[in-house]
Amino acid sequence: MELKTQLQFELTEFLGERETDRMPAIGNYDYWLLLMEYFLAKSDLFEIHCFDEETETIEDLTSHLPGLFDTSEKQGMTIFSGLLTLDIAEFLMTQHVSRKKKLKWFSVFLSKGEQHIFSSEHWGTEFFVPDITEEDLLFIKHVAPDDARFNQYT
Repeated sequence: MELKTQLQFELTEFLGERETDRMPAIGNYDYWLLLMEYFLAKSDLFEIHCFDEETETIEDLTSHLPGLFDTSEKQGMTIFSGLLTLDIAEFLMTQHVSRKKKLKWFSVFLSKGEQHIFSSEHWGTEFFVPDITEEDLLFIKHVAPDDARFNQYT
């Protein structure tokens, strides 16, 4: 059995408080858009996690994309999941920043069938890619902010 290489990477510099604000020190999410575009193209399923108290973000999703996903609640989180449609992909790419200029979603998971492809967590500041290819790694290192810390393992 061939061992798969996995990658966890995270930003290390933030504007404001690391635990509460989680906004990248570079002040934008351009890297996140590039990562999402790259991995959305490889995916057919999605899952988005929001804290239940993030009512504006939850309402935003449900009003812009009615009937395009399943919704569940678990351990203080509202979870949206389903087939990754063009409407959902476009929404993720164009409606990703809140009025406070922060990424809207605590976690976004992308899959191809049952295979997890990519996750963006902690409001786009921590990431995981199982079974990463050399091409994936080169792309990620090219677009990630300079303060990103990479952990590769098998």
